[in-house]
Amino acid sequence: MDGGRMNLKDSESLPSIPKAERWESLDLIRGCAVLGIFVMNIQAFAMPDAAYFNPTAYGDLNGGNYGVWLVSHLFFDSKFMAIFSILFGAGIVLFTERAVKRERSPFWGHVRRNGLLILFGFLHAHLLWSGDILFSYGVCALLMYPFRRLSAKALLRWSFGLLLVGSLISVSGGLSFQAWPAEDQQEMVDFWNPGEEAIAEAVAIHQGTFTQWQPKVSEESWLMQLEYLPTAIVWRVTGLMLLGMALFKSGFLLGRGAKKTAKNLSILGGLIGLAMVAWGVWENEQIGFGPVETSFFLLSQWNYWGSLALALAYIGAILLWFGSPVLAGLKNRLMACGRMAFTLYILQTLLAILIFRGTGLGWFGETSRLGQAGVVLGVWGLMLLLAPLWLSRFRFGPLEWLWRCLTYGQLLANRKPSGEGTA
Repeated sequence: MDGGRMNLKDSESLPSIPKAERWESLDLIRGCAVLGIFVMNIQAFAMPDAAYFNPTAYGDLNGGNYGVWLVSHLFFDSKFMAIFSILFGAGIVLFTERAVKRERSPFWGHVRRNGLLILFGFLHAHLLWSGDILFSYGVCALLMYPFRRLSAKALLRWSFGLLLVGSLISVSGGLSFQAWPAEDQQEMVDFWNPGEEAIAEAVAIHQGTFTQWQPKVSEESWLMQLEYLPTAIVWRVTGLMLLGMALFKSGFLLGRGAKKTAKNLSILGGLIGLAMVAWGVWENEQIGFGPVETSFFLLSQWNYWGSLALALAYIGAILLWFGSPVLAGLKNRLMACGRMAFTLYILQTLLAILIFRGTGLGWFGETSRLGQAGVVLGVWGLMLLLAPLWLSRFRFGPLEWLWRCLTYGQLLANRKPSGEGTA
């Protein structure tokens, strides 16, 4: 980095992106991310909460089921969520810069945009699913506004500092666990390894009707928004958003970085990140994924930092792919998914509810990890089919269009005139 700009002295650079197409690199990264997060989210829809964090807490973990868990943890857990957070940070800079160019107030536009996201997230969380990220992203984005004018170097320093705070909070929680009040200790132990009665209750609730599972979802959402967000989530999300702002300002996310930089990032980040995450798995398996103070608070740090390295490796690899002709058809479909990420994220929730909750097929607690992998592949195929089809007729996804209209306070045209392309 030099003066907040990416050093482009390498002999070979990523292809220059015409202004009209400049954001397609972000679309491709976002499209990969919206597919990737479903690999982890489906576990929260299909099984009791503990199984998301502790794979031994529920269900069979042998053979193919173990293989699915291992692949999901090594290559997906927290990696694509990190990419989403990075892209959201980049979007803050992009949105405010565009507002200034159009002589609109960047501050009030930013507040409206993220205030609406908080509202969408609140409804999504309390009505449908407590694992919602929209509410947290909206809150964290509001906090990021004062940072938008900092140089890339300054943003990187702030990013590392906030990420470090989040890590230290988790480590201190593990080291001080034995000094916690006895009832708080027992609550964490029960969360980490619930008994048969708690599991049976969770299965019964989620296999029930909307009026049976929605109050539980809302209760968990209040816990996420009022306790976990300010004490844990905010540090990692804001740290990653600042990293995204830095990478956007450097031009790297737009494909302006050196090809050698992207290649080195994908290789080194991949090797370092995978080694860290794999070491965490090995250590957890040596102690049987317990006790909770060791596994949840301390050994989780291998994935906390390793997932960041892998996320950056994925971004580097995707940017290299963006500049190549390989699998152009799949690339175009993923870019369409990226332009409709908000809509597809909510669609994933609706499909998962129809499959796993009692208001639909009621497969909660009855679908193995192998079975969940099959559902993921099916949903991926559906999204890759629907997104290009929708964007062949409309400029924006339905929720993207609604968000845009409410942000700007006007009804915007969405249907494309006949003959207009899909780009």
